[in-house]
Amino acid sequence: MRSIDRHQSQTDYRKIIRFSFPVVFYSGIIFYASSISTLTSPIKGPFSDKYMHVLEFFPFGFFLFHALWHIRPKRLFASELMVVLLGSFLYGLSDEIHQLFVVGRDANVLDVIADTLGGYLGGFVYAKVVIKYKRYN
Repeated sequence: MRSIDRHQSQTDYRKIIRFSFPVVFYSGIIFYASSISTLTSPIKGPFSDKYMHVLEFFPFGFFLFHALWHIRPKRLFASELMVVLLGSFLYGLSDEIHQLFVVGRDANVLDVIADTLGGYLGGFVYAKVVIKYKRYN
């Protein structure tokens, strides 16, 4: 019986690593991009940097919801989306704090809001589109 429990825990760890890797990897990409002091937005116009923040955090929320959906035993859209919302807010906040220490960059509360919105939208799209598609196929 004990060998079955150990095998189960190894499977759980592999599952956690497998589904968490995209979130961690993409978080590293965001961190790296925030470290570039001369980064400019390819989109021009009013609030162009806010659009970039939404686009930057959209995959983060998508990957985070994906990981939560496959790792957590109870799958509830509302609770997963709340975790994505909170996770996007906290990582967006830490990203802005990180930028305070990068020469040529600054922190902005509106950027945190845009990051949070982008992450939430990514999680929402995963919840509504991908899971619904998987149910019918």
